[in-house]
Amino acid sequence: MLSAVVFLLFFAMFGAMLLGRKNQAYIWVFLSIIIFPPCIYFTKNPQISPQQLFLYVFFAISFLWNREALSEAIFKHPLRIPLAMLAFSLLAAAILNGEGAKGAYNAFRYYMENYAYLIIAFVGGLNYKKINLGKNWFYPVVFLCILGAIEFVFRSNIIFPFICKAFPYYDGYFDLVGTVSASRTYRSRIFITTTHPTVLGSIVCCALMYYTCRMKSLSLPRNKKRLVWGALFLLVCLSGSRTAVVCTMMGLGIFVFMKVRLRARIMILVLVGFLMSAVIPRMIESFSVEGQGSTMSMRQEQLLFSYLQFMKSPIYGNGVRYISKYVMERDTYNDRVADEELGGLESVIFFQLIDYGLIGLVSYLLLFMLAFIYFFRRRRFSHAQAGLLITSCFFVFACLSGEIGGNNSFAYMLMGYCMGACRKDEETKNEDADEQELIENAEGAKAEVEENV
Repeated sequence: MLSAVVFLLFFAMFGAMLLGRKNQAYIWVFLSIIIFPPCIYFTKNPQISPQQLFLYVFFAISFLWNREALSEAIFKHPLRIPLAMLAFSLLAAAILNGEGAKGAYNAFRYYMENYAYLIIAFVGGLNYKKINLGKNWFYPVVFLCILGAIEFVFRSNIIFPFICKAFPYYDGYFDLVGTVSASRTYRSRIFITTTHPTVLGSIVCCALMYYTCRMKSLSLPRNKKRLVWGALFLLVCLSGSRTAVVCTMMGLGIFVFMKVRLRARIMILVLVGFLMSAVIPRMIESFSVEGQGSTMSMRQEQLLFSYLQFMKSPIYGNGVRYISKYVMERDTYNDRVADEELGGLESVIFFQLIDYGLIGLVSYLLLFMLAFIYFFRRRRFSHAQAGLLITSCFFVFACLSGEIGGNNSFAYMLMGYCMGACRKDEETKNEDADEQELIENAEGAKAEVEENV
């Protein structure tokens, strides 16, 4: 019965995307990332998940009915240079490693299902006044928070198995037979509709950064705004992801730092210095406990392993998904690989170096560096502030815990949306300035004529 409800929800969203307003199709791709985990598929070979179907259909719709916005998003995107470099690095990694047409196909799929979300989101951002992302978050966020609280208390995920069982193929981390739970004796964790608690932590962290910066602009009662903010923060904590909590505190700290005056900033820096000196030893001690998640010794093993694999092909890497195909088995919450000694390669830096070499790593770093600069220069806009926090938090998260379970897709959907919104705000401001200049010039000319008369 619930599986039928899940299918009805999918077809309702898909129908709304096809038949609804084409310039607002972004919202359905955004929702598909939240509702449908990337470990479920309609077909096995090639693998097509609900997320991927929404992704490719979006480009088809945009090409047919919204071609001008799509063209602007591709050729005038603020990150078009690193995006082109990433495409080149993927193609080079595939072809130069002798993978031929199949490698080029895999490179295309990988690029589309990761970095193409920046293009989709930019199109959405150009129409942000119609989409108004964040306005209707109250009921969905409260509902997710209730689901998360139930999962945390009973140590059992109710919604995830029903979603996954509704689709023909499942390739996930958890066994759907019996109790589905990510909690351990040393830590209670939740993941709701994502593939792993770490994924949920990173996604909610990015959502919280966006909502924090846009909260004042939303036409909601103050108590509802506070409730949504509190629910998002609670979800970060309930996820049990230490990296997500650290990134969230870092993002909120940057937000407060941007809002206060110089003297307060100096005081904040001093306070942060004292807090870091007290917290870092405890963090190191926590990460040194064996058998309770990621540890320092595990990270050292990962670093040594990555160095040895990187030296095999340091310039253009060993090939698209080389690690998952040839070195270790792919763990089923996507792209992170499992090994008893390594415990998985958790940093995105390791993946970039091994699979795509120095070219891929430099392109990836350039992507985030240019995104940071773009938002920093436009930080007078609330969307730019949100983009700045999301870019900073997700980059730190990816370096510490990796891109897993589609968390990068969600971050890119918010980053690109904020970029498109900033572009629109700049255009509006320039138009207003030009209009004001015309009015002033007309008034000046009129005054001069009257003076001459």
